[in-house]
Amino acid sequence: MSQKSLGLVLVVLGIAILLVDASFTMEFMARGLELHKSCPLPPEVCPFIEVPWQGILLGVIAIAILVIGIFAYRKLPSEAPRAFIDRKRSEDMLKKLEGDERMVYQLVVQDNGMVFQSSLIEKTGFTKVKVSRILDSLESKGLLERKRRGMTNIVVLK
Repeated sequence: MSQKSLGLVLVVLGIAILLVDASFTMEFMARGLELHKSCPLPPEVCPFIEVPWQGILLGVIAIAILVIGIFAYRKLPSEAPRAFIDRKRSEDMLKKLEGDERMVYQLVVQDNGMVFQSSLIEKTGFTKVKVSRILDSLESKGLLERKRRGMTNIVVLK
């Protein structure tokens, strides 16, 4: 479950608890007022007029759940993690690669070791098929890997 989905569930849960709590508390207090009509005690000391502490406690808990849900829903994901780049190793690899493989590998290194496959297609001007084949070759050499993210791939240095 994603953070946004969890936040939405918590917001709905918090609102539902608040509504149920308010309903029961108001019903409790309405019945207390009815009972107070026959009570000889003054309103300040009559136990029928008190606000139930359980209703207050549940209201505070519901508000806390609601606030946590809002923060979970609204929190922006932190910046995508960057791959650790061993500059010496990447320079050695660039010397061993030639042509299109070298260009694609260099683009991944320049983007801090992590780039969308679609971005590589745009930057190189190659077709999707050609970029995919180049990435297959680089993956088979153990230089990088593709990770599926939704409808696209992220290319990461190994």
